[in-house]
Amino acid sequence: MTLVRSMTGFGRGVTATNNYQLTVEIRSVNHRFLEIYTKFPKEWFEAEIAAKKQLSQYVKRGKVDVAINLKNLGNENLSIQINWPLIEAYKAAKEQLQEVVSLEEKWSMQDILSLENVFSYEKQELSPEEIMDAIEHAVKEAAEKLVEMRIQEGQQLKQTLLSYNSQLKELIHNIRELSSEAVNKFRDKLIDRLREIGNLEILEDRLLAEIAIFAEKVDIAEELDRLDSHFKQMETTIEESGSIGRKLDFLMQEMHREINTIGSKNQNSEISIAVVQAKTILEKMREQVQNIE
Repeated sequence: MTLVRSMTGFGRGVTATNNYQLTVEIRSVNHRFLEIYTKFPKEWFEAEIAAKKQLSQYVKRGKVDVAINLKNLGNENLSIQINWPLIEAYKAAKEQLQEVVSLEEKWSMQDILSLENVFSYEKQELSPEEIMDAIEHAVKEAAEKLVEMRIQEGQQLKQTLLSYNSQLKELIHNIRELSSEAVNKFRDKLIDRLREIGNLEILEDRLLAEIAIFAEKVDIAEELDRLDSHFKQMETTIEESGSIGRKLDFLMQEMHREINTIGSKNQNSEISIAVVQAKTILEKMREQVQNIE
C-alpha cells in the first residue's frame, strides 16, 4: 500500500544505560530539501554525524530538528581523588609558619576538607561505544514514531487533495462545455450586427473571416486537454511510493499556467467565474502539496 507522507511530525525515543537515560526528540516541518539540525554535546561529534546519517534513511525532505537529553539515574560510582603532593605542600607551609608564628592547633578534618584543589571527584562517564549504541537505539525509536505521524497526516493530505482534484475536474468540464458555445454565440451576435448595417449575403465572406478569427482567438481545447492530462498525472503520482512532493508541486504550477491561459483567452462571463473558482481550488491544492514529502 502506497502511503503519502506529510513533512510535519514529531517522535521521541528513549534508551537507558546502567547510569543514564538518553532521550532523543525529533521535530520536522516542511522544507524544499532535507535539512537536519542537531543539538549534541561537542564531545559527541561522531555520534552526531552517525545520527544524521541514520535519520536520513527515514526522511527525504523537511526541516528536521533533533535534540537530546541525558538524565543521570544516580547509579554511577563516584570516587574521590586525593592530591597527596598538594597536601604535603600545605603541611610544609604550615610547619614553616609554626617556626615564625606559634600555632598550637592541629589540623581538623574540616580544615583539610576546606583546602583548595586537594580533592577531586570522578564519576563514571559513558564510553564512546555506549554513546553510539544508546543514540542509535533512541534515534531509531524516535524516527519510527516521526514517520508514523507523517504517514497519518499524509493520508489526510491525500484525501483532501483528491477531493480538490475532483472539484477542479468538474469545473474544467463545465468550462469545456461553455467554450463550445462561445463561437456560436459570437456568430449569432455578429450576424445580428451585420444585418443592422447591410446586406448579409454581400458580407458573408467578411462574416466567415471574423468568425474564424474569433474561433482561433478563444480556442482553449489544447489547454483543456493538457489539464485533463495533469489530472491523470496527479491521480497517478499520489499513488506512487517515495518522495512525491516536488513532482506534485510541478503539476500544480503547470495547472496554474493552463488555467491562466484559459482566463486570458476567455470571452465568456460564465467561464470567467469558473476560472476564478478553479484558481481558488488550485491555490488550496498548492498549500496542501507544500507539506508533502
